[in-house]
Amino acid sequence: MLTPPDNSLLIAAARTALAGGKARARLFELDGRRYVVKRLAEQPRSWLQIVFMRWLVRRVTGQALPLRTLALSEAAGSMGYEAGRLKRLAAAGVRVPPVRAEADDFFVLDYCGTVAATLLEKWTPAEWHAELPRLARELGEFHAAGHWHGGAQIKNVTLHDGQSWRIDFEENFGEFLPLAAAQTADLLLFLNSISLAGPIDEAEARQLLPQLLDAYFGAHPEPEIRRIVRRAHPLLLRLATLARPFRRWSKKGIRRVEILVDLLAKV
Repeated sequence: MLTPPDNSLLIAAARTALAGGKARARLFELDGRRYVVKRLAEQPRSWLQIVFMRWLVRRVTGQALPLRTLALSEAAGSMGYEAGRLKRLAAAGVRVPPVRAEADDFFVLDYCGTVAATLLEKWTPAEWHAELPRLARELGEFHAAGHWHGGAQIKNVTLHDGQSWRIDFEENFGEFLPLAAAQTADLLLFLNSISLAGPIDEAEARQLLPQLLDAYFGAHPEPEIRRIVRRAHPLLLRLATLARPFRRWSKKGIRRVEILVDLLAKV
């Protein structure tokens, strides 16, 4: 295995990579190894997002989140929170990219493959029927070990040499929620990110998502997650009903909600 280069060389190479564009994450190579540099978020969530999410969490879980938490104040002020989570998860045996270098406004990670959302665009039905249930099961195993992600969409899972890696741990709301509530949010984000993604149409999504739900609960049969979903379902159903008249102007979002609401009715 190649030895990582000196920290100062990594920092310098990372700064050069970031100077090449405005993207928050950029891939670069140094001494025959590939790395990813991730820069500080330029701005937190909008106040509309913050107020809505705070209301939704309180309605479903009975617990109010601090406004500064939902505003991503930790992520917007330093890179320390996400880098710290990555280090703690790695120490717990979770497959996350190793943090190789840190600066005030960015950090450097090992390259750990292509995100699953990108791969899905090219997968055949046979491939996604094999890979997606595996990712659902692995999310369940991750949760069963006592963890939560905060951004469990398939855009935040990479695949490399037959293994999956979790990325993007900016979200800190799970620090203030009951574990089951944070894990429920992960599960819903994961399922929603697959519905209508890439080549998956509505008929396929309605067949596939129940299989993914079964794979998840097979690895993590947590009754409290089912209870939270049941409490949330009437609210989600009401929102879907209100959104239905606008379906023709929505590319995928409203149809995704409708598919998810129908799926959760069976939990």
